[in-house]
Amino acid sequence: MFQVENLISKINLIYMLDKYGLKTEDKEKVRKRDKKCVYCHKQMIYPFDINRRQDSATIEHLNHLPPWNNPETIAYCCGSCNSSRGKRTITDWFESTYCKSKNITLKTVAQAVQDYILEFER
Repeated sequence: MFQVENLISKINLIYMLDKYGLKTEDKEKVRKRDKKCVYCHKQMIYPFDINRRQDSATIEHLNHLPPWNNPETIAYCCGSCNSSRGKRTITDWFESTYCKSKNITLKTVAQAVQDYILEFER
């Protein structure tokens, strides 16, 4: 098992992939697009700061199930929104107390999230 994990790590280094198989260049493109949280529009700390994780930029997998390596289904959101959503679909999450208290709805989220929902969650 260790040999397989070691091989995967080496492949990821060669292709500059993260633990989800996302390329660094793909994440950088998304980061340029998502300067604020795609949900609550908070200005985020980047790179991630463990001491301020609620305000730090985190990779958000818009799809709640794998595959996780599609750059078309990622965005950046703050740690608070990311941990609040958990494994729910985005539209289910909109019904949560958290979203209601922050006025997070289909109409208020970033265009990238709206596009994803219209294509994949409807």
